[in-house]
Amino acid sequence: MSQLPILIIVLPLLMVPICLFIKEKNYVYLLTLTISSVNLILVCFLFYEVHLGKTIFYELGGWQAPIGIRLQADLLSCYFLLLINFMSFICILSGKEIITKEIHPQNVYLFYIAWLLCNVGFSGIILTNDIFNLFVFLEISSLSSYFLISQGMHKGSNIAALQYLFIGSIGAVFILLGIAVIYAHLGTLNMTDMSEKFLQIEIPKSLIFSIGLLITGIAIKSAIFPLHTWLVRTYAYSPSVIVAYFAGTSTKVGIYILVRVFLDILNAINPLEQYSLIEFILFISLVGALLSTTYAIKQTDVKKMLAFSSVAQLSYIIIALMVLTNDSLVASLIHIFNHSIIKTGLFLVIAIIFVTNQQVKTTDLSGLGKKYPYMMSAFVILSFGLIGVPLTSGFISKWYLVTSILESDFWYLSIIVLITSFMTLFYVWKLIEKIYFSQAENIKAEPVLTHQGIGVFVLTALTLYLGLDTTLTVGISEDISYMIMQGINK
Repeated sequence: MSQLPILIIVLPLLMVPICLFIKEKNYVYLLTLTISSVNLILVCFLFYEVHLGKTIFYELGGWQAPIGIRLQADLLSCYFLLLINFMSFICILSGKEIITKEIHPQNVYLFYIAWLLCNVGFSGIILTNDIFNLFVFLEISSLSSYFLISQGMHKGSNIAALQYLFIGSIGAVFILLGIAVIYAHLGTLNMTDMSEKFLQIEIPKSLIFSIGLLITGIAIKSAIFPLHTWLVRTYAYSPSVIVAYFAGTSTKVGIYILVRVFLDILNAINPLEQYSLIEFILFISLVGALLSTTYAIKQTDVKKMLAFSSVAQLSYIIIALMVLTNDSLVASLIHIFNHSIIKTGLFLVIAIIFVTNQQVKTTDLSGLGKKYPYMMSAFVILSFGLIGVPLTSGFISKWYLVTSILESDFWYLSIIVLITSFMTLFYVWKLIEKIYFSQAENIKAEPVLTHQGIGVFVLTALTLYLGLDTTLTVGISEDISYMIMQGINK
């Protein structure tokens, strides 16, 4: 079992030169789907082993940490790893026809290769115990993402990719500079070793500066308000299946980095509390939740509406993290998982039905309740999850968010969370009204194939199941929260 972390990273990498040699898009798709399913199975085995109570380490090249590079699979990393690889498999399963129609035929095999590399980057970020290699894997995923975004049919796709490139590069520079300053003071890149050495030194102003660089870079990569502008354009103009994939993975990996760096590596000095970052970030996140929800209500483009919705939901997650109690950390982890499932499902429905549309307006949904009864039923259930209607996973998320905030010193923040959650109903109702209560328009919509529907219905079923049985999300999140908070309170 100790080989599982390296296998999850190496197997997709080994598939890349094979795909480059084959080039034929159908075979490359089958290889990508196969390796995605194999990786998902490996992650499940890894998750099971770690959940039994042991952290799994893999020392690259046989060199022991902190000298060598170590991969580490603990409960926090496995939680995110399961989410990332599950979303990758679902999107690949449902996305073959979407990719074929949206991507130039000569570039389809390159698209799958970039997908594999992007997922390798995400998995590496989550598994590495070396902070510089975290940056390396972050750049692998980013470079792959730039290519994936640029392949859209929309004339704005290249602009969106360039914007993501420039803004992402700025974020990467902040992160790299922060890592460099920390290394200059501590002389180590191993995360566990760094955490221990922080206890042995006095914290100079340059280290405080590096913390500011790190949090800014992570905020850019995570699309945290007000550094979120790249996300809206990316979601609006990227290939549809990439939007569905990134909605459940990209920003969540950024949140993972935030949790790992600030609540694990830096737990010895607890910078969020010592340097008054909590109050500042809470204020910004509250403004972000309110403004993003307002902008979502005003949108007529469905993708932009859901993009602004994602920014608001990310603000909820940041608020829960900054409250910094055991229950609020549980709430943020639950919402990360549930929101990923809901938002990926919503974008996937739009991608499947409107694959040839460069833009999807709310009017395009008119009358689709009769034309696509099953898909639109799934869309509505997922939308209910976004609002937080009882019996959906979104309700569990909102319940834990609100109750954890109410029980903290920042209880008054729950008012904004409740108000913006209620405001979500306004833009969701705009969509439901068009689907079921408006006359059908003569629009070009694609037939739904069986394997496409499977992906959507799995996500919809999970939204309902996790609203009834919270063993996976709540139980695991409580274990992770206990592990992290125990470290902070030492």
